[in-house]
Amino acid sequence: AFGGGGGFGGSFIESLFGGMGGGGARDRDGRSRGSDLGYDLEIDFEEAAFGARRELSLNIVEDCEACHGSGAEAGSQRETCTACGGRGMVVSSNGFFQVRQHCPRCGGSGEIVRHPCRACRGEGRVKAARKLELTIPAGVDTGSRLRLAGKGEGGSRGGAPGDLFVVLHVREHELFARDGLDTHCEIPIPFHIAALGGEIQVPTLRGDVPLKIPAGTQPGKVFTLRGLGFPDVRGHATGDHHIAVTIEVPTGLHGKTDDLLAAFGAAVKEANHPRLAAIRRKARQFYERKDAMHAAKGNP
Repeated sequence: AFGGGGGFGGSFIESLFGGMGGGGARDRDGRSRGSDLGYDLEIDFEEAAFGARRELSLNIVEDCEACHGSGAEAGSQRETCTACGGRGMVVSSNGFFQVRQHCPRCGGSGEIVRHPCRACRGEGRVKAARKLELTIPAGVDTGSRLRLAGKGEGGSRGGAPGDLFVVLHVREHELFARDGLDTHCEIPIPFHIAALGGEIQVPTLRGDVPLKIPAGTQPGKVFTLRGLGFPDVRGHATGDHHIAVTIEVPTGLHGKTDDLLAAFGAAVKEANHPRLAAIRRKARQFYERKDAMHAAKGNP
């Protein structure tokens, strides 16, 4: 099922693209191109990864069907403005200067409507509901802009319509993060697999894949799976998927499991924890320097 997105979805950014105003200069027949419009659409992470189709429901300004954009009631027509002679401009003289300005009577159109169309109140254009199907290509990201040619505001008096620009905003995902074409995921692994090594199943955009964990893997170790990230929107490349592992300490242990873990702890030597041993060595060096400084000052 299709539908507009929540949050950003469904909002126009008319100020960026001209909104309801005229899109271009009028020709001699009074036609002008419609304005370009912008539309903010929020999409899911999955839609950005694999592409999707969405149906947009818009209210677009178009030529009035009743008067075909003329603004005049049926049986009547637009008349040449007598104030400007149909030129749309009037000239006023102020001493040595002449000032040209839009005719205040016809607003620069060169024509007036004595009997305005009741459907559009003489404007020549009305708002009309429109449904558009949007194809979202795989690989888009927040800020991606899709252009629908000719789907913007309708032109005035039969002029060409403007374009519709859809600006995408991708929702964050609970499991995957994105950096360009690369994706990232943090996975906790059991303590015994980190210590002894083994194989685990890790999630990617394309499903679970096996990952070999070497013996002695430390928290924060990052494994890279080539070609399992986001596709390039133009189909030129595919990113990588990065797995950062953390060690998950088991909870709810009891009985024999407690005894086995206690025996394991007694059997492990300091040499089995080189990072901890290094920290202790640096701490001892710090204390020795501190004691030497105190002794040199004559302090006990």
